[in-house]
Amino acid sequence: MTTEGIPIQVSMKTEVQQGGERKEIHVNGKGELVEKENSTYVTFTEQLQDIGEVKTVIKIQQESDLTIVRSGAVSMRQAYMEGEEKAGSYGTPYGTFETLAKTKHVQVDHPNESLLHVKLDYDLELQGQLAGSYQVAIDVKES
Repeated sequence: MTTEGIPIQVSMKTEVQQGGERKEIHVNGKGELVEKENSTYVTFTEQLQDIGEVKTVIKIQQESDLTIVRSGAVSMRQAYMEGEEKAGSYGTPYGTFETLAKTKHVQVDHPNESLLHVKLDYDLELQGQLAGSYQVAIDVKES
């Protein structure tokens, strides 16, 4: 069990399908990985163009249960559990909106070349309306 943080490099790729449009978002950041109380925490800071700095914490409790919390220029809290619907929130300068993630698939691996690899597939509702289908791949390597 590691309570001291391991320095990491995080690469996150998100594919979003909204209506007939598809877009890809790539985010990279430096941070640390900590294991404590049967959970793994991945913390990193990302710089979003035209928006500012965002601190992201990914808490992995089990292979199919994780929570992502973002704070700073963007504020978000969303839990994901395979086969379940989980409520969350998304904050903007214009107010906070309710979200609902309908998670189709969560996969957490520990491949040789990475400390951690996470795949996430879900539909996201914002204020009761479908905001899109998301496929996220997170790769965590020691830096």
